Formats: sequence, C-alpha cells, structure tokens
Amino acid sequence: MPTTRRKPRTKVEPETVTPIRETIPDEQLREFVGKVPKLLKIDSCHVNADKFRINVWTEEFKDERVIPSFSIVKSYYVKYEDGVIYDETIAKKGNPDESH
Repeated sequence: MPTTRRKPRTKVEPETVTPIRETIPDEQLREFVGKVPKLLKIDSCHVNADKFRINVWTEEFKDERVIPSFSIVKSYYVKYEDGVIYDETIAKKGNPDESH
C-alpha cells in the first residue's frame, strides 16, 4: 500500500485590523433627531466610509405589562462629513411628504 505524503502546514499569521472609531457626537445626534417622547437612546453605527445608521429607541411602560417595551421609532441612513450630518434616508413609498 503506497504512502501519501502530506504537505507541511504553513502557519498563517492573522492580519491586524484597525477598528474604525469615528462616531457622531451625542449633541449632534440629539439635534438631528429632535424631540422624541419616551426616548431611551440614540445609536449611531458606522456602516462604511462616511456613512452611518442612526436608530432612535424608546421605552414604554404599559399597565398590562411587568417590563417595558422597547422599539426603534426612527431610523436614518446618513452621511457624516466635516462635522455635518446629511440625511440620505430613502423616503417611504406612499408618503412623499414625510422626511423623517
């Protein structure tokens, strides 16, 4: 029975990745989103290059529930460049007057 030789494994070194730390300052997020009843938090997540996803979360307590319910009430796709937020969210079909 012939023996098969295996190639020696070459060790692959992991590539170092520098995480992107750019964020939109909280004050600018609050100004952009505006007043939101029952606001819990505003998240900004870096998507790519200078693009961000902004989600606005609320917390609501209801009489019939023991714990609060959380929901995203607004969501934006924005460009953040030179300290300015540009809304690039695609408007919902059927309601062209609603921008946010």
